[in-house]
Amino acid sequence: MSENFGSATAMQPLSIGNVVSAAIKLYRSHLKEYLGLAFQALLWAIVPIYGWAKFYSIQALLSRLAFSELVNQPEGIKTARHQINHKIWSFFLAQILVALILFGANLGISIIRGILLGAFGLAFGDQAAITVLVIIVVNLIGLVAYLWVYSRIFIPELPLAVEDIIDAGQAISRSWELTKGHAWRLQAIILVATIMTMPLIVLAAIPFIIGIGSFMTAIALNPDTLPSSAALSAFFISLLISIVLVLMINIIVAPFWQAIKAVVYYDLRGRREGLGLKLRDYDI
Repeated sequence: MSENFGSATAMQPLSIGNVVSAAIKLYRSHLKEYLGLAFQALLWAIVPIYGWAKFYSIQALLSRLAFSELVNQPEGIKTARHQINHKIWSFFLAQILVALILFGANLGISIIRGILLGAFGLAFGDQAAITVLVIIVVNLIGLVAYLWVYSRIFIPELPLAVEDIIDAGQAISRSWELTKGHAWRLQAIILVATIMTMPLIVLAAIPFIIGIGSFMTAIALNPDTLPSSAALSAFFISLLISIVLVLMINIIVAPFWQAIKAVVYYDLRGRREGLGLKLRDYDI
């Protein structure tokens, strides 16, 4: 059952904390249906091509449902899905474009980083302290540049899911337009959301880390013999446990990220276009 909502209040610019808080409350108030959709998306992801397209369309469906709650015009899953389904390939193409843009950005940043590090290496020679400092600074700048690009194409599925846009290229352009001037704030939101979900990712990695540690120890203790069947079995069991945990955590985390995107989209449209959107007040 949804949480109780108060009367709608006029749109106010949302802080980083407000964005994350609203996403959490949205998620909590629709936990069962959001987790169900995330599970469906994960099952579709197993099927090549068409299943991947369905995966991305269900992710967009989650964001549309969250956005409809934010503007006090809630939709049922069946109604929202009907609006989403005829754009299924546009969602798929939009994600391919995002991946290509990020790949190009990463490649360009890597080339520039390599040139800069090479130039600084020639300039400072064997001065180890300066070299280490330069490497850290250049890598940090490269990471920030990459995140800046990512933040500009963070929400292409929202325009596709909500607006009268059916072209993947238009969706990317719309995300770029809406995020103009807000990239740094979006980076902070992405960072906060990542920090919040990181413990779950670490939890999923623990069995694998333990398993590979035990496996490497067995090899180190007996370097002249092949690992025992028990050591191999323990390693593969730990790997399987980690994979299962990763899949479960993906189901849990995906709706949270789609809710984050919905709140960001809502906020950016209100800031940039002054649509007079109304945000539903969640009672904690």
